[in-house]
Amino acid sequence: MIVRPVLCKPFVGRRAELAYLRERRLEAGASRGGLVFVAGDAGLGKTRLISEFCRSLAYSRWRITSGPCREFGGRPYGPILDALANIDPSARLAPAESKRQYFEAVVDRFAQFAARKALVVVIEDVHWADAATLDLLAYFGSRLHNMRVLVLASFRPDDLHAGHPAAAGIENVGRSARAGRIDLAPLAGLELRTFIDQALSGFTLGDDARRSIALTGEGNPFFTEELLKNAVQEIAERRGRAGAGSARVPHGVRSTLLERLRPLDDDERRIVTQAAAIGRTFSLELLESVTDIASERLLPALRRARDFQLIEELEPSVFRFRHGLTREAICGDFLGAELRPLHRRIALSLEMAGERTVEALAYHWWAAGDDDRSAHYNVLAGDAARAVYAHEDAIAFYQRALEAKDLDALTRGSILEQIANVRLVLSMAEEGLATYSAAADAYRVAGASEREAVCRVRAAMTDYTMRLNDTSAPLERMLERLDASDYLPRARLHLGIAWIAAALRFPTRAKAHLAQVDARAETGATDVAVRYHNVAACVATDLADLDSFRREHVAWLEAARVHGSGAIAGAYYNGAKFFASFALHDEARENIRQALHAAHESKSVHAEECAHATAALCYVLSGDLQALRSALDAVPTTTDNRVNVTFARAAGTAAATYLDDDALIETWFDGFDDPLESVTEIECGYGFAELLVRRGRQADAQALLHRVLPDCELVRGQVMTLLSIARHGAKADRARAREYLVRAAAMGDSLERPALAFFDAICCAAVEPGRARLLAAEAAEGFRRLRTPLLEADAREIAGDVEGALSLYRRCGAAFHVRRLEHLAKPAVADGVELTALSSREREIVALAAGGQSNLEIARSLSISHKTVEKHLGAAFQKLGVSSRRELRNYVR
Repeated sequence: MIVRPVLCKPFVGRRAELAYLRERRLEAGASRGGLVFVAGDAGLGKTRLISEFCRSLAYSRWRITSGPCREFGGRPYGPILDALANIDPSARLAPAESKRQYFEAVVDRFAQFAARKALVVVIEDVHWADAATLDLLAYFGSRLHNMRVLVLASFRPDDLHAGHPAAAGIENVGRSARAGRIDLAPLAGLELRTFIDQALSGFTLGDDARRSIALTGEGNPFFTEELLKNAVQEIAERRGRAGAGSARVPHGVRSTLLERLRPLDDDERRIVTQAAAIGRTFSLELLESVTDIASERLLPALRRARDFQLIEELEPSVFRFRHGLTREAICGDFLGAELRPLHRRIALSLEMAGERTVEALAYHWWAAGDDDRSAHYNVLAGDAARAVYAHEDAIAFYQRALEAKDLDALTRGSILEQIANVRLVLSMAEEGLATYSAAADAYRVAGASEREAVCRVRAAMTDYTMRLNDTSAPLERMLERLDASDYLPRARLHLGIAWIAAALRFPTRAKAHLAQVDARAETGATDVAVRYHNVAACVATDLADLDSFRREHVAWLEAARVHGSGAIAGAYYNGAKFFASFALHDEARENIRQALHAAHESKSVHAEECAHATAALCYVLSGDLQALRSALDAVPTTTDNRVNVTFARAAGTAAATYLDDDALIETWFDGFDDPLESVTEIECGYGFAELLVRRGRQADAQALLHRVLPDCELVRGQVMTLLSIARHGAKADRARAREYLVRAAAMGDSLERPALAFFDAICCAAVEPGRARLLAAEAAEGFRRLRTPLLEADAREIAGDVEGALSLYRRCGAAFHVRRLEHLAKPAVADGVELTALSSREREIVALAAGGQSNLEIARSLSISHKTVEKHLGAAFQKLGVSSRRELRNYVR
């Protein structure tokens, strides 16, 4: 019996979709590249549409490359790396220091090729993509705007149910400005009838059967084609049920696909089933090894499967199931216990192969139920994923390893610790904390006290960064049960408590725990020595003990050099922050220079980013606004490091208040999604409060300052926020802030001494202007001696030396205060209409506000954002010296 294939060869419909793809191709050819999602339920023709479009380029100068996403066993970034390898087989990516650097290298390779020849990159089945691939695809999409590259990515939206791991990633990719989307709809009407007619060319099928199949297939080309195949085959087998075929076929695709196995005999089915267990794509060599059947016997079965359109031959000896659903249906029709032996044979065959894929081994040993090998290979796969910054995939592999039933406590603790480390990199603080705690519990069972101490300390430090409160109780409890001879884990615990105490600004408590660290621990573990001198330097800084700080900083650097290059940059950039708090700006700048050099030498993008973020804070105090702007340019807003984001937001917003720079405000103040109520770091206090007040949000500024003011022993190095509390804080907060200045000023010659005088000047300016001027003049002299020009200018203004303040602001480039002081002596009102001190937009908004419109109404009237109205209205309040709309109405008549 000969049965010709039932297949719709002509391309039917989709004209608008093809036209759109051709339009995007023309844009890409003009170096305006882009990404187009082709979305549609299984079988709607995503692959066929893309193939038809690519076929139209067969005689053009365009190069086409592709990389399919694999349902399992795929390596991180595999589809994109496969597409790159297809166009540049010799491409070798050097090890990268960060995820961003790795992404840059991959995208640059595509860009280099596209500079010579325009490129279409096809990524199929993105719903199976791992998180790492989606991250890279999102980054690729953001870089396409000036490249001759068109990326086509297909996915099934029906697979993206709530909680699907790829859902958020696909949404993120789609946010790119150059991203488009085609949503394929089922065929209907004339198109569906034409499709059925073309598929049945040469076959006879009654009208009732055609209508039934059209209804059952619901316009899905793949389903419809499969149902037609079934009906035609029934006729060929002379079963006389041509019209009833559709009735026998269930509505689900799985049953339809399994029906396609019926013409195969038992041996052929067994071979196809084993091929399906390998994956959608499989090689003849691996199938031969798994089945222990010679290729001469396999090929006839594969030829039969191809003839019945279950599989297709991609290249000699490499096959692929024609649709992913085919493989899913075959595997899904078997019990897990039935498939386990298959997966075991596949895994054994992979192990014997010359080139092993650790991800595939991890999957197949897991599916085979072999706990020991599953744990082994999934840990290896997790480590490999971490090495290329595929963090979500690493967690998935490690979690598979944890499913092994008889893991010993030490191994379980080690895997949990790795998961916790990765979760922290992903800013999953809550999950990281819980996993560190679980790892510590496992280590306790194993009797591994030092590893337990490491995890307890990391958990406590993570908990602190989330809640900014004392999280040392678990460390204290572990100390109580450790024997005195366990000096190394005890040292780690004391250092963890000391670090938390120092971070909470309780230097006396931190100092007491430092004294409990056994000297042997410093020589026995280099990381212990680094942390010891790090915390000691911090304590010396808080206690304003410059000599002790200098000694500890030197020891810190020495310990860092012994420990490894990664710690050296940290000792320098953290040292810079401490030097700046002593107003030793030249030494702070030199430490920044050394930090950047160390980061460059170690090729650490992370350390370089940290150095720039810290430098930005240092430049606020020294008044170097231009250097501050340059440092901010080097800190990405998308960084995973919360500390760097905090420092950059604090410095960037502070700089914006002086420079009156809308771009800086948009980037570092308005550009984050987290609510204002989540800001709790004191570093952000000054700039955030200043902008809120300028926008007329005094109550929000006061609440923010209350939130960021810590309850601690003393505060050092945060004079700008403490002075902001003097201006805008609540009465109780002003009292607490002043007490901190009193304590710090009593410890030595530092910024806190002139800041205390200036604090009092601000507080008494309204009721005792004469005393305020004297105190401000005293503060200005102290700030001058400590070379903090922005603070000096602020103090000189209250002291009555407006010209001196103006000169300093001009020298620093503080445009906002320059304009404000230049207009101070000449209020600008002309018949209540023209306010020359204001910009045209500010005058427009002031007029509407004075007329009684709310901010939201003004935004709607002018077609601008609510935040823009706030910003301009706040600036107008400052320039006109008013603090409410009532005053504004009295001023503008």
